[in-house]
Amino acid sequence: MQPVVSVIVTCDYDSGTPASWNAVRAALQGLAGQDFQETAEFIFVESADVAPKMPADLKRILPSLRVIEAPAASAAALKSAGVRAASAELVALIDGDCVADPGWLSRFVGLMRERPDIAVVSGRTHYGTHRFLDRVMALVSRSYLDQGRTAPTRHIAINNAGFRRAALLAHPCSVEAGPHMSMLQADAMARAGHRFLFDPRLAVRHDYEGWMTEREIRLSLGYGVIKARLQDRRLPYALLARLGYFSIPLFTFLRILHTCWNCARRRRFYGVAWHELRRSPACCARCAACRSTRPRFADEEASGPAIRPRGRWGPPPRGAIKFFAAPLDVGPLL
Repeated sequence: MQPVVSVIVTCDYDSGTPASWNAVRAALQGLAGQDFQETAEFIFVESADVAPKMPADLKRILPSLRVIEAPAASAAALKSAGVRAASAELVALIDGDCVADPGWLSRFVGLMRERPDIAVVSGRTHYGTHRFLDRVMALVSRSYLDQGRTAPTRHIAINNAGFRRAALLAHPCSVEAGPHMSMLQADAMARAGHRFLFDPRLAVRHDYEGWMTEREIRLSLGYGVIKARLQDRRLPYALLARLGYFSIPLFTFLRILHTCWNCARRRRFYGVAWHELRRSPACCARCAACRSTRPRFADEEASGPAIRPRGRWGPPPRGAIKFFAAPLDVGPLL
């Protein structure tokens, strides 16, 4: 029977490690618990060197799971391989460290049927609701497209999004791009006439390990902000990138303002109260500015923090200013 939707799961960080397999287990359990009553196809894509090491119990969680080996290991290449292998006209992308709410798939398919003019639907990503750090950092990092309701957006949340397959095949994730350069894909699709929606009911909980996770996100985001604008001069604020080294503080300042504005407007969507928001300016400023340091905790003083391997988006330069400057080819000057 032809599936109504193909769900593609990929890993973009720490692939092949015990922690990564545990995250994939949780993701598959979330997909196995979907309330979707129609036929769905589930595809897990891994690189050829990691796929044979996949624990056997993963397929028992989701017996219909197809495992596809891709020759390339980049996150974009894995997603593209999954899209090519998909047999449904609707394709949902979810990262292997995200757990979908039970109604995630039903809501996506229902929206695409209601709105045939929509090519992409993105959902809300959160880090859990219990810890203050989880809630406030999800607000800082994930609220950029969150309107609190079903609404048009110009963004795509590539870790939690559903597409019409034909549109995604015509505008695949760029292999050369980084994880925070989906704006290139979104801009190309928008210029082609495609329309996007955001729906908070397409909710996923992203695995989150605190400051080490945030540090990697912020370093990568800093790189993507400038690199994307050097590749496509039609993006907002692309003219600033032409200033070279001098654009770095300008982008930093604008990012801080944008983050603080989002936090003030959208805090309630992530369960952050006003009195908690008053505690968080230092967090917001640190992360928005893509600083590369974080507080050291007592249990790290003796052994130092554990440094996790780089993800599949490539090893960016260390240091906030060097990271911003790298795509400008002024890193050696620092």
